[in-house]
Amino acid sequence: MEQLHLTAIKHRAGIYDATGNWPSEDLDALALAGAMRWAVPKEFGGEELSPLELHLRYEWIAAASVSTALVLTQRDSAVGLIDASENTTLRAELLPRFAKNEMFATVGIAQLTTSHQSGAPALRARRESDGWHVSGLIPWATGADRSRFVVAGAVIDEPETSPPRQILFPLSTTWNGVTLSVPMPLVALSSSHTGSITCEDVLVEDRCVLAGPMPNVLGGRKKTVPLGQAFIALGLCRAAIELIDEHDSELARDASKSFQAQLLSLRDKVLRFCDPATSLDPADGPMLRGACNELALRITHAAVAIYKGTALMRGHPAQRLAREALFLLVWSCPNPVIDCTVQMLSTTC
Repeated sequence: MEQLHLTAIKHRAGIYDATGNWPSEDLDALALAGAMRWAVPKEFGGEELSPLELHLRYEWIAAASVSTALVLTQRDSAVGLIDASENTTLRAELLPRFAKNEMFATVGIAQLTTSHQSGAPALRARRESDGWHVSGLIPWATGADRSRFVVAGAVIDEPETSPPRQILFPLSTTWNGVTLSVPMPLVALSSSHTGSITCEDVLVEDRCVLAGPMPNVLGGRKKTVPLGQAFIALGLCRAAIELIDEHDSELARDASKSFQAQLLSLRDKVLRFCDPATSLDPADGPMLRGACNELALRITHAAVAIYKGTALMRGHPAQRLAREALFLLVWSCPNPVIDCTVQMLSTTC
């Protein structure tokens, strides 16, 4: 990517934060840089970057705008789930259109992973003669109001089956029974237009099923790395350090030097964990993600302290970065990551 694209994206981050407008200019700039082809297989006109290279690019985009990076990761997640499907018809139909940037799509799978995991399934599928009838809630879908469809997952209504089976499918945002909420009034990343989707007896025909019925329909994803969300945190840390560097004071210079060393050390650990040739304990994953979250919180809040009262003014980047760090505490955070993060934050020096 050309540096010009990221410089412009960084400049617009504060504007989009203030207005909550969809980052269309950022996405157009990324498309010109070829970003919409990164996750698409070569056979369908894409670049087919390796999972690690893909996430390293997300890191640099996040250093310019966390919100825009989030939007791209969710779009690419939809691409990855379609690519992993055995539904060759949908793969051939949809993936070339992604490579050409002819449409936007996103994912709505939190109900299968980290959200609404207690009690009855949030989104349920019932088998009928004409296909699957889906009802319930998709609690989180970034850019749903800008999407042609949302790759969603539902749990099948069959109480006698354990573990429960699931299906994965592209949910058209225009189908009967699909209701999009207005974007949530989030304290950060409002330009990502993250909202919920309600389904009322929505018909999903068999030809539209990407995976399932089976337990864990998300298990076949190809373009994934351990700690994928950590790269967004690393990018946010970079942005906060750059902001601290802009402050002409000995305190800022000392803080920047210390934080830069901490970031490089932690980033090296994340990269080694993501290297398939490295044999590391999988149990270290939540600890590393927790460490990335904790470092982002400390660096962004140090930036607020260094800029003093001006950092509390609307439009100042320090307070925006500090708010964005809160996002890391809830984005795709399973309980082990939350436990590690809280433990680090509650431990005295």
